[in-house]
Amino acid sequence: MPTKTLVLALLVLPLVTSCTQEVNFQLVTAARAGNTARIKTLLDSGADANATNRPGWTALVYSAARGNSEAVHALLLAGADVGRSNREADKGLTPLIYAARGGHLVTARILLEAGADASADRGGMTPLKMATSREHTSMVQLLQEAGARE
Repeated sequence: MPTKTLVLALLVLPLVTSCTQEVNFQLVTAARAGNTARIKTLLDSGADANATNRPGWTALVYSAARGNSEAVHALLLAGADVGRSNREADKGLTPLIYAARGGHLVTARILLEAGADASADRGGMTPLKMATSREHTSMVQLLQEAGARE
């Protein structure tokens, strides 16, 4: 590789990395705000569907917690990890647990169809325990039909 090309590549790399980080940050921020149109635009622009903010929350976790089924669907199509929790080392809750918490049936169905573990246990909390504690009877039924265990 000629020296000029190498120098140019070394100068441009930090700009590309910075732009990618900014797009990913915007994706998580859009999900937190529930802005589905912005989420789709950012995904089309190359945002990483599994990007996190500093506390470790992904756009999928935020979208599932809000019951934003359209955003959840778009994120899953873009490769979001359906089982990734909102904190490192699986210490946080999964998108399905957040959907169960809010009683978001459509969102939960989408997550289950994408392979979410209906019995995922995160620190003693499962989707079924969450739905039961919140008295979301329709969610409890959906999770039981999907094979959920406490």
